Amino acid sequence: MGDSPRPSKTDLTARFFTYHWRGLLTIVIPMAASPFVLCFPGRAEFRCMFLILVCCFYWITECIPLYVTSLLPIFVLPIMNILSSERTCQNYFKDTLAMFLGSLIVASAIEYCNLHKRLALKTILVVGCSPRRLHLGLVCITSFISMWISNSATTAMMCPIVKAVLHELETNKVVDVWMPEEVEPVTEGKKHPSRIAMAFYFGIAYASTIGGCGTLIGTGTNLTFKGIFEGRFPNATDKIDFPHFMGWAIPMVIVDTILLFICLQFTHLGLCRPQSQTGLEVARGGEAADTVKAVVMAKYAELGPLSSHECQVLFWFLTMIVLLFTRSPGFMPGWGDYFNA
Repeated sequence: MGDSPRPSKTDLTARFFTYHWRGLLTIVIPMAASPFVLCFPGRAEFRCMFLILVCCFYWITECIPLYVTSLLPIFVLPIMNILSSERTCQNYFKDTLAMFLGSLIVASAIEYCNLHKRLALKTILVVGCSPRRLHLGLVCITSFISMWISNSATTAMMCPIVKAVLHELETNKVVDVWMPEEVEPVTEGKKHPSRIAMAFYFGIAYASTIGGCGTLIGTGTNLTFKGIFEGRFPNATDKIDFPHFMGWAIPMVIVDTILLFICLQFTHLGLCRPQSQTGLEVARGGEAADTVKAVVMAKYAELGPLSSHECQVLFWFLTMIVLLFTRSPGFMPGWGDYFNA
């Protein structure tokens, strides 16, 4: 057997960068940002800029794990004499972060026991299974669940439910999930979804975002705002607590959810256009509501009876909501006022 040809220098170089690009970036990024430190040795703001740039590019490239990057300021800020370790560490576990961590734990428990899926399916059965009612039920329940669980997790949970419902509607020739080829030719071997299918998927995607605005724990952005506000205005008389935030946000969530439903009904489900192709399909789908209901009931039956695990998670979920509401409601003394919480 003859010797295999030796790889060229170009191949070796490409192989080296393929396997070691993360390590190289870990070194190159601080070196590229070092002029901020070297050219302005006595300026703390430029040293801070150096750290911000390094962390940003570490996060963008993921040359080291994101979690490691987030911990860099703990030892870099004191080493570079920007901030003491005591003040730095105080920002890593404020009450805002504790609230966020607690909400994530409860959300994980809800997802683990499928309580959110049971709630979604039950709501669909109550609202109705005609295309318009089904769309309304999915949008509303997605918005509600997203108030307590992250947007991405809510969307990921609702997508299989929507897919199963649409599949059953198409199987029974009620609606078209894919555009007919004579209307929208297949490109690159991929079919184009119909307007009805897009309405359902758009609905849960937008409803997840809207619902996440309703509570402090609905999305990390809300808690970030609370943390920034309390850090910038520590002596402010108005506090951002759970009931006040919901008092301002829930009306907006309700209005936006209704507008979302109406807009998608108008643009994708033939509202006010009963003689259009989509309008006729939706009307035909109303006649097959029993078929869809059978599918939803079958999925609900797969969950089995309400388990002890689900009951316990539901109890602690409701307890968390009550405690968040009554901590410091403002219109009356809360338990946080007695425990200095």
